[in-house]
Amino acid sequence: MEKEWKILVVSDSHGNNDLLRKAIGQEMPIDMLIHCGDSETDLKAILGSGRDYELEAVRGNMDYGTAYPEDLLLRIGYYNIFVAHGHKYGVKYTNEQILEAGRRKLADVVLCGHSHVPEIEQTEDGILFVNPGSVALPHQDPPRCSYALLRISEDEMPSAEIKYLKNMQWY
Repeated sequence: MEKEWKILVVSDSHGNNDLLRKAIGQEMPIDMLIHCGDSETDLKAILGSGRDYELEAVRGNMDYGTAYPEDLLLRIGYYNIFVAHGHKYGVKYTNEQILEAGRRKLADVVLCGHSHVPEIEQTEDGILFVNPGSVALPHQDPPRCSYALLRISEDEMPSAEIKYLKNMQWY
């Protein structure tokens, strides 16, 4: 059997570490956590060193003083994954700029946050675009704390689904 990676993709937790931990708890076991920015915290410190999953993160527009990079290009299995927060690419208005950046990097998957609205799109040229929304401050109507599960397999194309924190009420 070929290797399969279960990757939790979160964004815009804005220091709400309890909700971030809740998303992790809902999906364990995972192989990797990718945070698409605006964590507003040192993720390695709050998640501890005894994790049995990899941790990757980028810096968002609210991540003052964090050492995260502006963007990442990860290689998982056969696939290139481009990760950026999205604020420098205008993702609140259009996905085209960040998708173009992903194309320049030969990305198969583009991950971003910033808009606080979950979205998955498969482009005509084969890029899987995923915005997990916000695990803490959702902006879609109705507001629901969201994240994404990305699955990478060596014998299938990457796939993703939007998931929601259970037992969360917004008034």
